Amino acid sequence: MVYIRTGAAAPQSCPKEGVNVKKKLSVLLAALLLLAPTLTASSVEQVELNPNRMLYNPWNDMPADYVPADLVSLYATGITVSLASIRMDRQAASFAKAMFDDMVKDGITNYLVVSGYRSYETQQDLHRKKIQQYIASGYGEAEAEAIAKTVVAVPGTSEHQSGYAMDVSNTAQGGTLSGNVEKSEVGRWLRENAWRYGYTLRYPNDKTELTGIIYEPWHFRFVGAPHAQILYERGLCLEEYITLLKEEGRSILFTDGEGVTYEISYAETLPEADPLAGGVTAVAVAGEGSGYIVTRSHYNRLNTPLRWLSAGCAERCA
Repeated sequence: MVYIRTGAAAPQSCPKEGVNVKKKLSVLLAALLLLAPTLTASSVEQVELNPNRMLYNPWNDMPADYVPADLVSLYATGITVSLASIRMDRQAASFAKAMFDDMVKDGITNYLVVSGYRSYETQQDLHRKKIQQYIASGYGEAEAEAIAKTVVAVPGTSEHQSGYAMDVSNTAQGGTLSGNVEKSEVGRWLRENAWRYGYTLRYPNDKTELTGIIYEPWHFRFVGAPHAQILYERGLCLEEYITLLKEEGRSILFTDGEGVTYEISYAETLPEADPLAGGVTAVAVAGEGSGYIVTRSHYNRLNTPLRWLSAGCAERCA
């Protein structure tokens, strides 16, 4: 940085020395201008908006005609599936591939993905059949509907329609979905490691009142880093995570084991990117007007791994 002193007599120098000093200053200033970001309105671009919104639940639905833009076949990626037609969002599928490859390296080879993306119509059919099963068992129609929606999501509210969720079983169980998945090697491995690949166990056994869905040890949802790790380490479901971030003055600062520091906060409107900051991404909470979860990240190898801070609430959030 160049400081210009005013109000004092300039030191005497010969004309040649003065010309050389001016040339050096000119070169220095030109270099600084090239290296420094240009702080103009046009350079302040919008943050990158993630298409994977946070909440798909009984209170936050999606249009009946919504179909994810980039679905890929899990079978084509080499993931073991019960049906070759099972698809997921491309990014979610790529992380799932890495996850299952590592599971196999750990000696667990009998996993089986039994469900991925489901259309609104498919979900509608599953939901209707579940209601009919309860009615056939002796429940009244209203009671059957109330119970069914906690087991099979109401059409338009299923994470499967988003393309970011999958159900995982194992060949020993014939691909069935039950509490036995929790006791299997596949279920145990996923509970302990899915967060490393951006996945979260979406419907934990003690969060039903918050999620609106029964415990599903087979249902895993891709939310990405660092959100999956935060959910895992703090024992949160997505509904709790959103509530935490929406509290006034609250932001989470978190450094992972690779030295990447994340600042996560809630914003009512999509912010603009700071040209001096690192990567800035945002994901919508739910539908239009629901706000955004904004993540700012930068790398610093000197940061302590897994360091937690929470602005304005260190004691309550630790």
